[in-house]
Amino acid sequence: MPVTRALVPAAGRGARLDRPGTPKPLVDVGGEPVIVRLLAQLAAVGVTHATVVLGYEADRIERALTHHPSLALTVDFVRNDRWAEGLASSLLAARDTFDAPFVLAMADHVFDAPLIEQIAAARLPPGGVVAVLDTDLDRVFDLDDAIKVRGAESPTAFGRALPSCDAIDCGLFLADPALFDALRAASAKGGDDLSHALHRLAREGRVRGLPAGDHGWDDVDTPAGLVHAEMRLRRQRRARILAGPDVPPPPPATHRFVTGAPTTTDIVVRRGAVRDPVAAGVIPPESASSPVFVLTDETVHGLYGEAFVGPLEAAGYAVNTLVMPDGESSKTLANYAHLAERILSAGLDERSVLVSLGGGAVCNVCGLLASTLYRGVRLVHVPTTVMAQCDAAISHKQGVNGAHGKNLIGAYYAPRRIIVDVEVLETLDRRAVPDGLAEVLKHALAQDADFLLRLLDYRGKRRDPAFLESVIERNIRLKCGVMAADPQEHREGMVLQYGHTVGHPIEHLSGYSLRHGECVAIGMAVAARVARLLGACDDRTVALHDRLIAAYGLPTRVPAEMRTEDIMEGLKYNKRYLTEGTRMALVEGPGRLWSVDGDYAIPVSDSVLARAIDATRAAADVARIAC
Repeated sequence: MPVTRALVPAAGRGARLDRPGTPKPLVDVGGEPVIVRLLAQLAAVGVTHATVVLGYEADRIERALTHHPSLALTVDFVRNDRWAEGLASSLLAARDTFDAPFVLAMADHVFDAPLIEQIAAARLPPGGVVAVLDTDLDRVFDLDDAIKVRGAESPTAFGRALPSCDAIDCGLFLADPALFDALRAASAKGGDDLSHALHRLAREGRVRGLPAGDHGWDDVDTPAGLVHAEMRLRRQRRARILAGPDVPPPPPATHRFVTGAPTTTDIVVRRGAVRDPVAAGVIPPESASSPVFVLTDETVHGLYGEAFVGPLEAAGYAVNTLVMPDGESSKTLANYAHLAERILSAGLDERSVLVSLGGGAVCNVCGLLASTLYRGVRLVHVPTTVMAQCDAAISHKQGVNGAHGKNLIGAYYAPRRIIVDVEVLETLDRRAVPDGLAEVLKHALAQDADFLLRLLDYRGKRRDPAFLESVIERNIRLKCGVMAADPQEHREGMVLQYGHTVGHPIEHLSGYSLRHGECVAIGMAVAARVARLLGACDDRTVALHDRLIAAYGLPTRVPAEMRTEDIMEGLKYNKRYLTEGTRMALVEGPGRLWSVDGDYAIPVSDSVLARAIDATRAAADVARIAC
């Protein structure tokens, strides 16, 4: 006889996972609330009536499920005012509503659909329970906290503290109402968990195991568990497409070649290098007789162009100087094409070197030219801003902006040499120093807790050359470490993306009136709140972000004129965006990037990200009013 009833306990408080306004059963996974996903799966296998036991945030959950458009089954609700006493209490609250076998499914679990199908069709032992069990212990995400089972097909023991086990309880059962009798008996002896009742039934031989096999499941009881489930569902979606009839397997290769070798970039931190480029070794020795191209902008050319180019020409180098407009307006394909034709017209050879003398925009455009002309010529960066000395030049990322966003067109290309001279920072305008220091704060907040404390304790002037040289050198060391390990930022190199996911669309929406570091600072404030909503970090970590960012004269507030939906739309033009959803670098504490299963690109739902953006704007407004 087909099973048409289900019991879904959703009364407990997910202290590690609940978000403001979103109790655990309503947290999104795979694009929908976890309990809605479960109820829809139950309806798909013939369940017509589900009883949901509510306790913590009962009104909110009941409103969300009542008349939900995705649910094709009747849902009724049982309130359990004693939900804090444990799962057994919540299950017993529904004992009077069941007089026939039913599916019991945990509201905070994610199951592959075949597991629901199999449990609904299982053969129930008289007065007993069928439990879905996972015998592949290596794939269980949080084995220490799982309910362990001894004996897979005919279980003999259930419990979290079993010294040894053969399987793990997946939280999905077919049960006879006799389960309630076992729950009452276990509760009478102090057993407040379902596992205590299952243990009693197992000792009486009334529990049968149903192997999960290759089908997946997740307990989303913790922030990391939720991320693990989201990653698994995204992998499954990709696998389903590849397994479809319209996607044949790729043909085997008939030939293969492997190219590429490690590339080395030398970084020199040397005061006075801009005024003495020959002694600083700006031009590689093998390029001595080849055309040299110095790309700079109007401001830097006026300040340092003659002082930099003059000694090179006096030494005999054939130098061509190209001057670009200042700022982000020069980072366009049109400017790239214009400069490329000028360089080609002037004549270059395969040993030519392109030298950037300027800030981040000059570094980016010059780098893209070097990576593409003659399919790659030598590149040397001489950054003249804090931002460029901390970030743009210390990178393989070269590129220009597109109509839809920042740095959308470019390449990874290694400079041969980078010359850092802090003396040139003396001529920067008022906003430029804190703007560049945003990248320093990024590495401290997400990578180096000791550096973070040092920056918090500093009471001197931010423009002090000794201070700037010291923090820039520390920043370079930190960045070199992740660049060497992960140059394209797929793993621990995601630290370089911290604050950029939201920062880039804010920068673009501002028409680049906000500078890059200012936008990254806002993006880090948002990212901290995303991590807090996901349960990765605590309130102190969020407050620490705001304190440090504000101490260095940078904004923490999303601009009032920017709509959250416009920022969300801009996320689609970030290189870390996938059509299946946003991924972000997030922190779990001061100086520590969060990773789940070794993956540092954490999936974030639109609802969480939008809430974090709104909270960042609201928190800043409250702080400003209070002042």
